[in-house]
Amino acid sequence: MLQRKQTLFLLLAIIVSVICSTLPLGTIEPQGMGTEMSIYSLFVKGDNIIYCSWPLFAIMLCTYPVAIMAIAMYKTRKKQAKMCMVAVIIIIIWYAYYAMAILTTFSKMGTFHINITALLPALAIGCYLLARKGILDDERLVRSADRIR
Repeated sequence: MLQRKQTLFLLLAIIVSVICSTLPLGTIEPQGMGTEMSIYSLFVKGDNIIYCSWPLFAIMLCTYPVAIMAIAMYKTRKKQAKMCMVAVIIIIIWYAYYAMAILTTFSKMGTFHINITALLPALAIGCYLLARKGILDDERLVRSADRIR
């Protein structure tokens, strides 16, 4: 199970998602007086917590069991490929919420600066797509071997 490259891609996607959930996604430089605030997936850290960004954390948290189930479904490759696409869709939803939060809430607090950590879900999407490609390649290989028999 762990020898397959798609399993390694799925594990890498989980690791990247966990890193994204724990590191700051951006900073807000307040207008006027005040200190810089860091935006994490769960909250905004500054002088006082003005905004709770827990939906970012909750959406990213949904990808963990999906990826773990995809790893566990190594015998049913079609379902495994579908689980990879579900994880990609969840991360796209995460980006949509993140963009909405930037445009509506974070920009009202001050000047928003995106951190490099916000690109990690895109890396996770790439890992999920590479895993899906490997899964579908395995499925094609198994089907061609069945045809030869």
